[in-house]
Formats: sequence, C-alpha cells, structure tokens
Amino acid sequence: MADDSAHGVQIPSAKTSGSKEYTDVGADNGSDQDVPRFTVPVDSENKSKVLKIWSFQRPHHLCFHLNWMSFMIAFFATFAAPPMMPVIRDDLDLTKQDISGAAIASVTGAVFSRILLGAVCDSYGPRYGHGVLQLLTSCATFGMAAVSNSAGFIACRMLIGFSLATFVACQFWCSVLFNAKIVGTANAVAAGWGNMGAGLTHLIMPYILSGIEKSQPNFVAWRCAYFIPAWMQIFIGLAVLVFGQDLPDGNYSALRKAGKKDKAKTHMELLAAVKNYRTWVMVLTYGYCFGVELTVDNNISPYLYDQFDMDLHTAGVLGAVFGLSNLFARALGGITSDLVARKYGMRGRLWNLWIVQTLGGVCSIAMFYCDSSLGLTMMVVAFWSIFVPMGCGASYGIAPFITRRGLGVASGLIGAGGNAGSAVTQALFFTGTNMSTAEGFKWMGVMIIAVTATLVTIHFPMWGGMLTRGNPDITEEEYYSRDYTAAEREQGLHRAILNWASESRSNRGFKDQLAKLSADLTEKANTATAV
Repeated sequence: MADDSAHGVQIPSAKTSGSKEYTDVGADNGSDQDVPRFTVPVDSENKSKVLKIWSFQRPHHLCFHLNWMSFMIAFFATFAAPPMMPVIRDDLDLTKQDISGAAIASVTGAVFSRILLGAVCDSYGPRYGHGVLQLLTSCATFGMAAVSNSAGFIACRMLIGFSLATFVACQFWCSVLFNAKIVGTANAVAAGWGNMGAGLTHLIMPYILSGIEKSQPNFVAWRCAYFIPAWMQIFIGLAVLVFGQDLPDGNYSALRKAGKKDKAKTHMELLAAVKNYRTWVMVLTYGYCFGVELTVDNNISPYLYDQFDMDLHTAGVLGAVFGLSNLFARALGGITSDLVARKYGMRGRLWNLWIVQTLGGVCSIAMFYCDSSLGLTMMVVAFWSIFVPMGCGASYGIAPFITRRGLGVASGLIGAGGNAGSAVTQALFFTGTNMSTAEGFKWMGVMIIAVTATLVTIHFPMWGGMLTRGNPDITEEEYYSRDYTAAEREQGLHRAILNWASESRSNRGFKDQLAKLSADLTEKANTATAV
C-alpha cells in the first residue's frame, strides 16, 4: 500500500483487493501502464466505498465537490430575494399576494425542470444536468437588474428557480459515484451542503446590499446585488462541464462510443420509475420535508422582520440559522439512515425517516405557540432546522433503492415532489391576509405529521416495511430485474443492474444477512458432503 502524503489518501497497490484501474475511455493513454489507479477502495461497479470530504481526487471526490457546490449556488441564486425583500417590496410596490406569488413561482418552476432533468441524467449524464442548467438560468438571474414591476419580478424568480433542479443531478451523481452502503451519507452530505446556500444567502446578501448602497441608492443596489449569484452560476456551470465526469469509468458519450454503456431507452427508464408505487409515496412525503424547507426559506426572514420589529441585517442573520444547519443536519439524516440500515436494513431506514420528519412537524406547530417570544421562537427554529434537513437526508437514504433502471427519473420525480409540496403549502397557508404566518406554520406542521404517516405503506418484497417483514427467498436481483422485459432479459440487458443488486443486499439488515450467510454455507457443506 503506497501512501500519497500530498493528498492525505492511501493508494491501493495493484494487488489490493477492491482496487481497480481507472481508465478514461475518452482518452488515448497509449498503454495500460500510463493509466492512473483509483485512490480509494471501490466495489464491482468502481463506486467508492468511502467518502473523504477533504479529498479532491478524480473522479469520485472531485465530482462530489463540484456536485454540492453547483447545488449550493442554485440555492443561493433562488433565495437571494427574501433577505432583501423589504427593500424590493418598497421599490416595486409589491403586495403580500405578489410576494407570496413570487415565492410560489420560485419553487413551482423546478417541479417541471426536476422531472425533465431526471431523464437528462439517465440519457446524457449528470454533468449536463448541472452545467447546462446553471448557464441557462444565470440569464434570468442577470435579468433581475431590469425588473420594473411585480410581473417581471415573479417571472424572474420562477426562471431562476429552475436551477433548483440541479438537486436531481446532485443525488443522481452521488448514487453513481458511491457504494450502496454509504450512498445515503454521500447523498445527504452533498445535498445538505447545497441546501446551505439558502442560509448563506440570508446571511450574505444583506451585507452585499449594504455595501453597494454606499455608492448607489437602494433601488439600484438590490439589482446590482443579483450580479453576484449570476456570475457564480456561470463559473460553476463551466467548471462542472470542463472538470466533471459522469461515471467513475468516464463520461456517457465516451463510454457509449467505446461500447461500454448501452444507449438509454428513455421511455423504459420513465416507466420503471412511474409504475413503482414507492416512487409516489416518496414524492408525497418529500413534499413535506424538502417542501417545508423551501417554504421556511421563503418566509423566515420576512416573518422575523415583521413579527419582532427588527432590522434587515438582524432578521437575515437569525433567518440564516435555518439554512446554515444544513452544514451538518442533512448529512446527519443520511448518516443515521446508513447506520440503522447496518443492523435493521431497509426497515430501519424507513423508521428513521418517519421519526425525524414527524419531529419536524412538531416543531412547525410549536412556532405558533412561541410567536410572542423571540427567544422561544429561535429555540424552536434551532431544533426545527435540524429535524427538517435530517428528513431530507433520510429520504435519499431510501430513494436510490426504489428502482435502478429508472434512478434518474425517480430522483427527479421525488425531488419535484419537494417543490410541489412547497408550492401547495405556500398557497394554502402563506398567501392572502386571512391567516398569519404563525398560523401558517401551525397548519403546515399538521400536514407534515399526516403526510409522513403514509411511509407505513412502503414495502420492499425482500426487505419488508415499517410494520412488515421481507421474504428472504426473494432476491434483490429478482426485484431490480423486473424493470426489464422478458426480451431484454434474454438479451442480457438486465446485467447492468446485477452488481448494484448484489451491493444493495446490505438492506436486509445484519441478522438477515447473517442468517442468509449461514444458510448458504450449510447448503455448500451439504453439497460437498453429498459429492
């Protein structure tokens, strides 16, 4: 085992179990001796078995960092308006309905773009999902400088919100870079750090605004402030396209050209996702964890500003608490999902999600009863800001296992569910004048608890559900192969998912895995004796 002290990682030797040579099939390396090896232990699909957040080695960890950075910038751009809302509101003469309409628009656009981006990831790869979308939506971010009325403001917020679809590419990319045993953690860390962009924008944009106001009037300053997230989108979009890599083995186009990857059948990927009822249950429940996060991001700073009569900077700093907790909270949800799965399998993952998401609902209700005390409100926000992102992280500890063939589409649909949930919640409880924001938080909490209860309906035939046990005689290979027709299985097309099926056997839980291993060893011993 050689040590690469410059990068703080160990490079497995050629004879080390689990290490494989990494070939960029798009390049002509001349000879096998010129091919660099993976610097992390990998599984049968060349997915990393470890997540080293301090590493920037290609391909796994460089792509991991480009991945979360792109998603974070999408969040930063989408939620740049709320922390500056008092200034924007006065400049454009926005009503409460206008502000709520803009908040709904900012998340509604991503409902459609997330569904579409799932198919893009399946067909063209996550690099294009990130890069092209960031470059396109940066035009709308720049367009904020020319807004002169409520219609233009709402339209721009909707177009900028399309960039939130990078979440789908984010979760897809982690799912093809990291092993099944740590995919929940990788998904949660990447998405959590990305979601942190909402907290950063609440924290940073008021200071960017005040800095520009030293030389420009405020009706010019808030428009100029939008140039910062716009340029960030352009920079990260180009970086992902130039330095990113779709899969550990190379980019989609190069792999297909080399005959190492089949051309996607988009309609079959779509069918694999939509015909699986588990996808739709997760769409619903994700609407009340990530959807809640989006709703709070849109309302928390204006609520604190109006409810407790504080200045813009203080409201922004306190409002940032909710988003900044994603630095660790969403990752914690993914980590706990992977940890409980080691002992309790998929059943543990489902219970973990139900517990943390229900606690998020309790915190949302508590906001109503603390509306007269800033101290109590911030205490509730502190707990709320942990449970909601944990639920998001725990959700994507489950989502990658629903279907392998339709992974991108399923990820897109579930992600879109988050945006749809936010749009519905914003329209029901935070639009109009007949309900206060505090009352909206209370009824949103009731919805969270009710919708989360539907997780009890999810059952995997080989792993079970929250209240049901799985059938050990049904294999993971059988379950994932069902997404292929009989003709496709005869052609061997289903073999692409067999390695994943084998790796996902860890969701049986420690006891079930031990029992299966014991049975297999007994069968082999009996066979050997008979011979």
